[in-house]
Amino acid sequence: MELYNKLIGKKLLILGGIKKITDIVIRAKKMGVYVYVADYDENSPAKAEADESVLLNVLDVDAVVEFCKANKIDGITTGFVDILLKPCFDACQRLNLPFYATEKMIEVSTDKIEFKKMCKKYDIPVPKTYPVSKENYIEMATKLDYPVFVKPMDGSGSRGASVCRTEEDYINQAKIALSFSKKEEILVEEYLEGVDFILDYILVDGTPYLLSMFDRRVCLDRPSAINHANLLISPSYKIDHYLDTIHPNVTKMFKEMGFKNGLIFMQGYTNGDKITFFEMGCRLGGTFPEVDEYFIGMNPMDMLINFALSGEMINKKECHRFNAKFNGCGGVVNLLVKENGKTIKSIKGIDEVCNIKEVQHCIKNMNVGESFEVKKITDKPVAIFYLAADSFEEFKNTVQQIYNTVKVDNTDGESMLRPVYEIELLKDEDYLR
Repeated sequence: MELYNKLIGKKLLILGGIKKITDIVIRAKKMGVYVYVADYDENSPAKAEADESVLLNVLDVDAVVEFCKANKIDGITTGFVDILLKPCFDACQRLNLPFYATEKMIEVSTDKIEFKKMCKKYDIPVPKTYPVSKENYIEMATKLDYPVFVKPMDGSGSRGASVCRTEEDYINQAKIALSFSKKEEILVEEYLEGVDFILDYILVDGTPYLLSMFDRRVCLDRPSAINHANLLISPSYKIDHYLDTIHPNVTKMFKEMGFKNGLIFMQGYTNGDKITFFEMGCRLGGTFPEVDEYFIGMNPMDMLINFALSGEMINKKECHRFNAKFNGCGGVVNLLVKENGKTIKSIKGIDEVCNIKEVQHCIKNMNVGESFEVKKITDKPVAIFYLAADSFEEFKNTVQQIYNTVKVDNTDGESMLRPVYEIELLKDEDYLR
């Protein structure tokens, strides 16, 4: 934290107060920053950790600007929600405050058609795509090569997204996807198969650095390309192939598009030697900061806080630390609950797991008395564990220990946990280096 001593006493406004924002609040306060959290909900989880909570429509840029002027705010940032990027950018522009994302970064990260156009220009593989509207989605049913993947044109967080293997599946899912699209448009893509991955780039003064590349392992009973994988592992088993083939094109794309600072994540599939991208974001979300911090000694959350308050990501002398291949094995375990699994009566083992040395961080998302039904999200973890191990064997042992320890039962005494990813399915030769 001594890298950020110059931030002591500065005032930071964070737009949005969801649970994950709590970590940004805590990081900023440890730097000596005075933190405000603003959104429309007075009970937002992150507000409990803030120095001051603010009841404010953060989509109203005029209101955000007025608040910042009245309270002499030194910087504004946001975290995990696409819809907050543009108001954050606009408010910073009007107040002459730094915000890492450019208008173009926001456009291509929230418009899936623009993202694919940009990738094609730089020979970065993307899936075949069919834009579909409310007016023609039914007639498209007979023109598609199944299976296909359907999602809202302007959606995020995998809301309304799913695999369709038949015309009937497609028509039903298209209705759902359209309900999540303000434009009333959906995107139909060829369904990619293989291993889902997500990678992060940190950009510092115009230079992109690959921060990490995680494989997303999903149980066979769940569709891929959803917002929570059962298990994530880094470095990806295809990281060397990626660095040798597509990485140069991606870094060229970022530089020539004028992306200078901040964080960009990209998601795609590996299938043999074929790598295909389908998504991009310029926010926290693909990132696993505590895992990154263990292996490189720097936390991406800290960098984004620093940029909001100083206009600098990090001293360029520190950039030699970036090494996406890690010196060990990092990962994330999402323990998911069954939808309509009744009500949680007991949660056991989380505190015990948090004391395992390989567990760097834990987010507890659900409490006794809660239940889960699929509405606006596709699934929900009761807890998320961020791991960093010195070897792949240690990583696998820790994952199994988590599976064996955490128990979540409903009021009928039944387990509410969904099946976990069977780690014996992993090929040791893919991850042993």
